[in-house]
Amino acid sequence: MEIIVASHGMVKIQPGDEASAEVVELKKSLGEKGVKLEGLEKEIDGLKSEKNVRELERKVGTLEVRELEEKSKSVRVEEEMREKIDDKEREISGFKKKVNVLESELDKWIVEKKSVEGSLQESESKSKEMEARFC
Repeated sequence: MEIIVASHGMVKIQPGDEASAEVVELKKSLGEKGVKLEGLEKEIDGLKSEKNVRELERKVGTLEVRELEEKSKSVRVEEEMREKIDDKEREISGFKKKVNVLESELDKWIVEKKSVEGSLQESESKSKEMEARFC
């Protein structure tokens, strides 16, 4: 049997050898299976890509959750610091009031001291006068 391949891909078998016809049929089958294999390989690559995409999406989700937790933690710490600052400012305000009260009392005592010193000087001078009279 003689095999003739036409220019447009057609195979013509002329009577003769059945083995040659079987070879042609096997080659044709091999070509089809090769095309199927390429298609399956592309599909596998696509599935691997999908798996990678899902894995990346999962990782991104995990990172987003961590980021939210960190932001939440940061906000909590910031609020705690504000509360502490407010407490300290109230404490400072209380101390300022105490200082003002103490300064006011000090001013009164200074005035009173001057008055007492003045009285003391007056008494000393009277005392010296009396001593001078009696001596």
